[in-house]
Amino acid sequence: MSRLSGITPRARDDRSQFQNPRLEIAVPDRTAGLQRTKRTLLVKCVLDETKQTIQHVVTEKNEGTLLDAASIASSIKYHAEFSPAFSPERFELPKAYFATAQSVRDALIVNWNATYDYYEKLNMKQAYYLSMEFLQGRALLNAIGNLELTGEYAEALNKLGHNLENVASKEPDAALGNGGLGRLASCFLDSLATLNYPAWGYGLRYKYGLFKQRITKDGQEEVAEDWLELGNPWEIIRMDVSYPVKFFGKVITGSDGKKHWIGGEDILAVAYDVPIPGYKTRTTISLRLWSTKVPSEDFDLYSFNAGEHTKACEAQANAEKVYVTYSTLGMNQLKEKFYD
Repeated sequence: MSRLSGITPRARDDRSQFQNPRLEIAVPDRTAGLQRTKRTLLVKCVLDETKQTIQHVVTEKNEGTLLDAASIASSIKYHAEFSPAFSPERFELPKAYFATAQSVRDALIVNWNATYDYYEKLNMKQAYYLSMEFLQGRALLNAIGNLELTGEYAEALNKLGHNLENVASKEPDAALGNGGLGRLASCFLDSLATLNYPAWGYGLRYKYGLFKQRITKDGQEEVAEDWLELGNPWEIIRMDVSYPVKFFGKVITGSDGKKHWIGGEDILAVAYDVPIPGYKTRTTISLRLWSTKVPSEDFDLYSFNAGEHTKACEAQANAEKVYVTYSTLGMNQLKEKFYD
């Protein structure tokens, strides 16, 4: 057995050598002249200690949850009655979809808030993924699956007289783009949430982000997408998060020597947040979509009262052009309109 720096470890063939190993250290005993004696020190192995780490509460599985089929059915009925988007007399498939989506969103919001509360407490750096498109697909079955509640929701809807697949079929695809890069961007967000990375997605809240294909006797026709006609149960508008954006105008140098931007049109960008849940984790990150509106003071009431209605609404019409996705022609027109 070799001796290294005066330390002779006791040889073991298994992992028991890590359990409170006894190290024999030869040190001089000054009270005994040059005679060397052995003193035995007991060193407690750190593997025996419970690791003191910051627990990531949002990465734990949803164990011990109270979301069983009965409580889910009660939540769906609650939203059908108190978050109404349809008449109260009937509980048909479109109404069932909205109530079910709002029930799922309740569960996501709990995880959503816990996720960003955790990130804020640790003061973590966060990634921000910007994309002109986010092709998410349908959110209901994806969210229920990520929460591992597919069976519970299926049972709850059966109790209410509906089938989960039929309810999910009433959800339109989120028309937030028309290309493969939009699908890739959404896959990135799903992966970031699943791997518990602190991140955000940023994009535009298109109203007409896709087109519908209609086949007529004259051939194929393209018509505008209507995915927002009935509203979007997944998004939450952040009334306190808005920023003015200027278009047109010019920069001049003032008498103080500083440059100022004058003239042009002001458009208000308003944030809409959509939860993106990870798979088998409580981590839920945000897709923030920006919509536009015009401040009330920019409405030309004088022109409206004078009968010039088109002129009065011109600012609003320009703001709503951002709702349309960027086809090649559309993007060039927007550049000419807003950026040249």
